[in-house]
Amino acid sequence: MLAVAGRPFDSAEHFFEFKWDGYRAGAMIENGKARLMSRNGLDLAGRYPGLAPLALLPRGLALDGEIVAFRGGHPDFSLLQQHGPRSDPSTVRFVAFDVLYEDFQSRLDLPFSRRRQILEQIVERAHHPELVLSEGLAAEGQALYRQACEQGLEGVVSKRLSSPYASGRRNGAWIKIKRRLRLQAVIIGYIPKPGPGRSPARMPDFQSLLVASNGLPSAVPSAEPLAKSGAEPSAEPGALRYLGRVGSGFTESLRARVNALLQERPRRTPLVPCPEKARWVEPGLFCEVTFAELTSAGLLRAPVFERLIEE
Repeated sequence: MLAVAGRPFDSAEHFFEFKWDGYRAGAMIENGKARLMSRNGLDLAGRYPGLAPLALLPRGLALDGEIVAFRGGHPDFSLLQQHGPRSDPSTVRFVAFDVLYEDFQSRLDLPFSRRRQILEQIVERAHHPELVLSEGLAAEGQALYRQACEQGLEGVVSKRLSSPYASGRRNGAWIKIKRRLRLQAVIIGYIPKPGPGRSPARMPDFQSLLVASNGLPSAVPSAEPLAKSGAEPSAEPGALRYLGRVGSGFTESLRARVNALLQERPRRTPLVPCPEKARWVEPGLFCEVTFAELTSAGLLRAPVFERLIEE
């Protein structure tokens, strides 16, 4: 079952859950073992030995969920990515949000409301710390979204209570509302697009922009239009820090406009310390970006260029 993107809403016909920042996986219990299958068919069980006790769940059970690493009680995707044989196995949990089979019997055609009841009973009876029930509530999607933003979670997913489970399909029964952060930033340079040499008549192109900022991000729904802001980030070097590359979100016309501005203001050295091998530009180019979070290294995760800030 796959979700489509949307905006926060309330509905008595939906159940709303937190969106967990981890690896989507199906947990299948058979022959005394637990297989953890990714969406592309890889068995992740060997990578996360701390989830081996899931094999003690009843035979013939298949759950849909997310493999999530927790640090201080909070989901940490970078910790999950770094997880290895010597990592603390107790940091990883399987967060279950649906039941597909029970006692080898399909539950796919049942409405979500009934599948949720079955799932709650399974988790309650299991008493396994490795198995966690995905938290949520009925009807009040906007309240849960605000709570997700306050807790720094990835967002929420709404699920139509009457919907059966449609494997591998996006039919609108599940809607994901991602928490995104937005930030105004200074463009300090760019990574040139690789390729053969260009003729003098053709303007160079960039692969990604390098940005820095002194501002604090604010949370917005991923599908919500970004309002213009009168405040601009400071371009004073002492107030800025490098935040990473931004390589998506550009239309053809926007890319042409940005390229023209970059060529007007070359600079020999970076405005702020930056580890990239790049071409640098003088301060004065401002933009707005959205992103999922700041990584443990202080860089933007999944950034998207939204607009140039021009007077």
